[in-house]
Amino acid sequence: AALVVAPETNLEEALRGDLLVIAAGVQDPGNLGTLLRSAEAFGATGVVLIEGTVSRFNPKAVRASAGSVFRMPAAVSNSGDVLTALRREKIRLLGTSSHKGISLPQADFKGRIAVVIGNEGAGLPPAIASAVDEFVTIPHASRVESLNAGVAASIVLYEAARQRNAKP
Repeated sequence: AALVVAPETNLEEALRGDLLVIAAGVQDPGNLGTLLRSAEAFGATGVVLIEGTVSRFNPKAVRASAGSVFRMPAAVSNSGDVLTALRREKIRLLGTSSHKGISLPQADFKGRIAVVIGNEGAGLPPAIASAVDEFVTIPHASRVESLNAGVAASIVLYEAARQRNAKP
């Protein structure tokens, strides 16, 4: 058994970097843990969990994160405050979608960006979807409706890291 103090990060601290991830209604704790782990692995600087998202300290999320939950700066906020802060900080919002948007290899992940991963069944909340600067889609077989939220986040974050680390 262990007793730990949960790390606290406020919204401003989570938005300090240049590659952010927003979990918008991610309900499966395994998906959230995977998202946190991939965010750390691929160089994201912060994660924001908005309404409808499972707790990052859910036991399944903690296990799936493989410890990233304790190292990755993560804040809990509401979508209105997040959208206001993103605009104030001039952070471009990229939404993920299984059906519409620019193909992942053509997306531009340079500069200050926030990638939003939506609910496993419903996708992005309408308030977030209407504020997205650009939608990104991962090409996949048409007979597959969508990808798991954790897997989609991992693929998108890998591409962001690949572009950001590319040498001219």
